[in-house]
Amino acid sequence: MRTSDVGRALAICVVLAGCGGGAQSQLAPLGSFQQSTAQSPLGQLSQGLVTAATSGAAQTSVVTATAQTGYVGILGGGPVYKHIPKNIEELKNSGFNELIVWSVEVGSTGDLNLNGEFPLTSAGDYIGNETYPDFPADLKKIKRGAVKRVTLSIGSSNYGDWENIKALVDSQGTGPDSILYKDFAALKAALPLDAIDFDDENSYDSSSTIKFAVMLGKLGYKVTMNPYTNSDYWTSVVSQINKKRAGTVDGVHLQTFAGGEGNSPCSGSGSKDWNFGSVPVYPGVSDQASAPPDLTPAEAKTAMSNWHTQCGITGGWLWIFDQIAGTNLVRKYAHAITSGVGGVAR
Repeated sequence: MRTSDVGRALAICVVLAGCGGGAQSQLAPLGSFQQSTAQSPLGQLSQGLVTAATSGAAQTSVVTATAQTGYVGILGGGPVYKHIPKNIEELKNSGFNELIVWSVEVGSTGDLNLNGEFPLTSAGDYIGNETYPDFPADLKKIKRGAVKRVTLSIGSSNYGDWENIKALVDSQGTGPDSILYKDFAALKAALPLDAIDFDDENSYDSSSTIKFAVMLGKLGYKVTMNPYTNSDYWTSVVSQINKKRAGTVDGVHLQTFAGGEGNSPCSGSGSKDWNFGSVPVYPGVSDQASAPPDLTPAEAKTAMSNWHTQCGITGGWLWIFDQIAGTNLVRKYAHAITSGVGGVAR
């Protein structure tokens, strides 16, 4: 996840608790976050998102927007897995129906780790209980609420994770004896996971990515993508994965903030063409000042509503739970995004 041009560490690991091992901080809300009962005027949005929310209008035919059928998600790191009961209740009851847990790092030997502080696997076995033994039960509790899908996100702007995946696929393949197969089979057995999110921001190797995705599909996972740039690569990879194993990729989490500022699920030309055919695109918006444009709940609702009207999006997501954990903004954003894409907030 590219949070700003000055780097992931400043945006997340310093500003937020949860990916660096420190105690969770309760950050003050940024600006006025009072949810409006009416749609906010576009003038309230930053210029980047106004452009993104309207740029597809000239290229998009009249769309009859359907009710929400996709996922309304929230992405979070340490505050999700550090067994903070208040956070678990927030996520369970907020109204989001997808939780995206961020960010899995893949070591050169294949061992998996969350944010450099939570070892998940070693030599193909799940070892997460040694660090956060409540994590499996917490995820199950969250899924007893509105959340019906837990997605584990791999990679970020960090260099190495997807390069290591390529090296492992090239050297071992993706069969039952490969370390990647063993790792993700072990995760599936230990955690109530539904999907794996591909946040590759620097490797872009189509051959290994396609093989890895097909392997995950065979293990029972769905796959989503989390792009911010390089649309030709992503649209091609999704098409090839689904040709090899139909339905494996069932959604795209498009970044429209920070490095992805100006992206629109409704645009359709050049490097901004995010048309994945029958695979739905769920745009993500930010609540974080260091990942602009950061939107209030009312502004998030406006952006989602405009995209919903223009090209019929049925879902969206929020970066990042760590910023608003412990506040009433979690529920406000869930309701705003759900309402914006034509759903009924819970």
